Amino acid sequence: MVKLHAVLTGDLILSTRSTPAQVDATMTLIEKAARRFSDKARFHRYRGDGWQVYVGPAGQGLGAMVYLAAQLCADEGLSSRMALGIGDAHGFDQGSLGTAGGMAFVRSGRALDAMADGQWLALAGEGVDPLHHALMAYIDAQVRGWSPQQAEAVAWSLTPDLDLPQQALAAMVGISRQAFAARLNAAGFALIHQATRAFAAHFSPEPTDG
Repeated sequence: MVKLHAVLTGDLILSTRSTPAQVDATMTLIEKAARRFSDKARFHRYRGDGWQVYVGPAGQGLGAMVYLAAQLCADEGLSSRMALGIGDAHGFDQGSLGTAGGMAFVRSGRALDAMADGQWLALAGEGVDPLHHALMAYIDAQVRGWSPQQAEAVAWSLTPDLDLPQQALAAMVGISRQAFAARLNAAGFALIHQATRAFAAHFSPEPTDG
């Protein structure tokens, strides 16, 4: 069986109404956030306002998507649509992602192209079923309703290299633990975090190539 990988493909929202400097800053933010989330992440920019990230093993895909969405919202700059593709992948560790291939890349790109107006997040690929699509619709609705302050709390809580209690995270933001918890609650973080962990558990088995 083929090992499954996660790929995110996105394009910036309202980029044509923004300056080149704003677009460049958002692309830099996406690249830095992706690399912080996964040491295997690879970033590629294309078509001016389009981008693609190889995340790593499939199980990391949903967590990476939510983390990037939170970082973008907290920054209060440009937003981005993004589609997560699950499938085989090759060439992601050689040169530019522009030469990489596999169904994770194909499904991610196609899912982005098929997104409806007003939709920010999408999912497609091997092992994805209607329950996953329903879960994605829920997360999409939550993300689109975040305030920058709520998104900031989510981003800090999902940062992989921070294994800190909520009190410490709140101190880093400069607010009380109660205020930090209130922001997470308003963002629907408990259920979203549960979903990312369930997604990771579902897609984490890595069968050997056959």
